[in-house]
Formats: sequence, structure tokens, C-alpha cells
Amino acid sequence: MNSLATALRQIFLLVQWDLTKILRRVIFVVMRATWFAVQVSVFGLALAYMVSARSLGLDTQAYYKFYLFGIYTSILFSITASRAYDIAEEFEEGIIEYHLSLPMNRKVLAIGRAVGGGIASTLFTLPMFATVVVLAQEFSIEAILISIIASLAFSIGIAGLVISITLSIKSGDATDILMGALDAILVRLSTVFYPAVVIKSIAPYYYSVIANPVSHLADLLRLFYSFEEFKALAIASPLALASYIVGLSIGFSFLAVYVVEKKLEGGGWR
Repeated sequence: MNSLATALRQIFLLVQWDLTKILRRVIFVVMRATWFAVQVSVFGLALAYMVSARSLGLDTQAYYKFYLFGIYTSILFSITASRAYDIAEEFEEGIIEYHLSLPMNRKVLAIGRAVGGGIASTLFTLPMFATVVVLAQEFSIEAILISIIASLAFSIGIAGLVISITLSIKSGDATDILMGALDAILVRLSTVFYPAVVIKSIAPYYYSVIANPVSHLADLLRLFYSFEEFKALAIASPLALASYIVGLSIGFSFLAVYVVEKKLEGGGWR
């Protein structure tokens, strides 16, 4: 019982560490908030009129709602993926080595960092999520709470993946290139901007979209609010989408545990 209480306290302290780090990134916060504002106020409306004009089965308002939940998902993914740069910086500054020297189980360290990264990223995007709910004119308390839980599970999974990648390659330059490419590719090969049925005729593209975790969260959030409107456009049933997100969170968290326990050693970047 005492060991469990100690582990929970250590995880809580690691979560606090991640929250503190993201609060200090003022320029990053301003840039992301500004980019989000431009996307929902300019690009979103322009795309909605373009889609409506091409008669893709969605009117202007329906596509705009579709786009809003997609763009929120992409922002959440990008912000969580950016944790890689924090981890790279910590490695260069010797903070990772300091964490490894603490009287803390490595499994607790890995889980604490994954959960901390997920919570910090989700809290950071809450104002953006609130903006999406207002613009979409969807005010269901139940849907909002479930959406936040789903977003948190997704973000914890992505944080676990980021930790695993960054601490495995141990290279600042490789981290910059790989995470930038991963962000660009996964967001574009997803249902953020358009339904999967639109590109169904392009098999490689279509299968990339339906395997993409960004697609799963985006479609799941849409179904929470407008099930009848978007059920024909979703890549899977709500239960399958939710199961995927839960599996993502658990699977990548355990991957982070494996990397930290079995593969991580001290030393600088290559």
C-alpha cells in the first residue's frame, strides 16, 4: 500500500513538472493560439464554401462543423508531438540523467512522463476545444466530458510514442526531422480536412487514413456531437473508434515503459 502511494505521489510530481514546462513556453502558446484562430476563422470558412460548391454531400455549415473537430484534433496531436523537443532539451541539459538518478522506479518515471505530457497538452488545448464547441453550437455536457476524456487518452498515447522515439534515437537533429515529418504526414493522411470516403478510390491513401490515430479521434469527436450527421462518414463505429484510442493510450504507454526500463542509458546526444 505504501509503495502504491509513493508511486502515485511520484507520478503526481512528474505531472506537475510537465505542466510547469508548458506554462513557460509563452511564445509557443501565442503562436499556436494565433494559428488556431486563423484556421477556424479564415481557412475553415473558405474550405466550407469550397466543399459546398463541389457538392460532396455536406452543406457549408455541416462541413464547417466537420472541419472544426478535425482541426482541434490536429492541434492536440501537434502540441503533444512537440513534447519531443522538451525531452530533447532535457537530455541536453542533463535533466534526464538526473531523473534516472532519483530513487524512482523507471516504470513510474515513464508512466508519469506520458501521463504528464498528455495532461499538459490536453489542458493547453482546452480553450481551443471550448472555441470549437461554441462555433459548432454544440453544448451537450455529456458529450463535452466524454470528448475531454477521449482527447486525454489520445494525448497520453501520443506522449508515450514521442517519449519512446526521442529516447531511442538520442539525436537532436534526428528528433527535429522525424517529428516534423511525423506531424506533417499524420495530419495530412487523416480525416482532419475531409471524410475518408472522398479518397476511397485511392487504396494506399485510404488505408493510411483509416489506420491513422488522428483520424480515429477526429471521427470519434464528431460522432459524440452529431452522430446522425456524420455516422456515414466515420471510418468505424463509435465503439471501434473508442477501443482504438484506449489501445493507443495503453500500448504506447507500455512502449515508453519498455524504452525507459530496457533501452535508456545516460550520455549525451550523438
